[in-house]
Amino acid sequence: MDIQKSVKAFSAIAQETRLIILKRLVVSGVDGLCPCNLIENLNMTNANLSFHLKELENAGLVQKEKKGKFVYYHANCDFIKKIGAFLIEDCVKYQCKNK
Repeated sequence: MDIQKSVKAFSAIAQETRLIILKRLVVSGVDGLCPCNLIENLNMTNANLSFHLKELENAGLVQKEKKGKFVYYHANCDFIKKIGAFLIEDCVKYQCKNK
């Protein structure tokens, strides 16, 4: 895993709202969510949501797909798994144990 991609991804989810959005997208599965569904209970404007989605997309954590008139966002689970594996690879390699 490229260290710069990992830093960008971890930086993106180091912000509370983006982490909440990403978790919602992960739970939504392959269907994803349109922004109109994502914004529910987030107490933010459409412009603010758009900004956060763009940051997550630029970090490689989400992907968007146009379906008719609507855009749906999906968690990029393959990439999320890769950065998770990158984070723990040395723990597995060197058999880190909690003491």
